[in-house]
Amino acid sequence: MSSEDLTPEENSSFDNFAGDYDNAISKGLRFTGETKEYFAENRALILSKALRALEHDPASILDFGCGTGSATPHLRKHFRNASICGIDPSKQSLAIARSKHGSHPEASFIHTEAFTGNETFDLAYCNGVFHHIPPQNREQSLKLIYKSLTPGGYFSFWENNPWNPMTRFIMNRVPFDHDAILVWPHRARQMLHRIGLRIISTNYEFIFPAILSPLRFMEAPLSKIPLGGQYHILCAKPKD
Repeated sequence: MSSEDLTPEENSSFDNFAGDYDNAISKGLRFTGETKEYFAENRALILSKALRALEHDPASILDFGCGTGSATPHLRKHFRNASICGIDPSKQSLAIARSKHGSHPEASFIHTEAFTGNETFDLAYCNGVFHHIPPQNREQSLKLIYKSLTPGGYFSFWENNPWNPMTRFIMNRVPFDHDAILVWPHRARQMLHRIGLRIISTNYEFIFPAILSPLRFMEAPLSKIPLGGQYHILCAKPKD
């Protein structure tokens, strides 16, 4: 399995963006009134609540397409008993991830070419990666994730919601998202089902911007309606 199977060849350009990744994301997200940390924290929080309801406490987490490791501190916060392994095809991004988060003994970051898929994890996490993977390679990438999950393990699949006009607006202003091909939720569920995963839930998150934050108490009841800036598909690998 090569890095080209996981991301388009032009994703090597992420090496060029790595040093300015946070600024580029922040410029796009400023229209929401929130920072990238707000979204990273709440993705981890939403996931932890869902897994607690399922009585699943992962001991190991695969962060597929970890980039500069921005999810790592939030995953560590909400899954204190878990080790985290981030993989990514961008060497520059991994260097930043190691410098920021690699000092923690339970966090490691490796290049996709060094990742065999023979390691197994109780939870796989992936945020905003698959819109950078060519459609013809997406199922192959999902099969690698499936192979890496322990029987009974869970996969947390986060993607940008094509139904949301603000999402498209923001992506148009982020340089490395210009050529992205959005993944429609029904297509994502079809792919996840085809590789053998059991779909547990699909929720749409991050509906209200900061200016409307008093309305965020309504987000959970509205999460089944495709309004949010991202959608989250939680699925599981069968135990046998």
